[in-house]
Amino acid sequence: MKVLFVDNETDIVTLVELALDGEDDIELTAVTSGEAAMGEITSGAYDMFVFDLMMPPPDGRQLLRAVRSDPANAGKPVLMCTAKSDAVANDDLRDAGATDVLPKPFDPLSLADVLREIHADG
Repeated sequence: MKVLFVDNETDIVTLVELALDGEDDIELTAVTSGEAAMGEITSGAYDMFVFDLMMPPPDGRQLLRAVRSDPANAGKPVLMCTAKSDAVANDDLRDAGATDVLPKPFDPLSLADVLREIHADG
């Protein structure tokens, strides 16, 4: 599965790259800005997306809207990653079109399994 991961914190991007290195069934593209992600989204090359919610514009919510408004990507899973995770916020993100929410900090050792599960359910 091809995954686009977007987070403006380079430490988190590096952690995700290390966590998914060696996972033969996951091909990761990681970028550190919403602007870079917009070009990747329109390529239609990804099976699922993981967006940090709080970034300089375009932020994760704007990226989510871009995915959902693109016919080539509209049905693909989108996992929102955020430190501001509570039941109300998570429901709001799901209502906005997110498949699920990954609270920060997350366990990098279980990330591959989380992605596989979201992809399988998505």
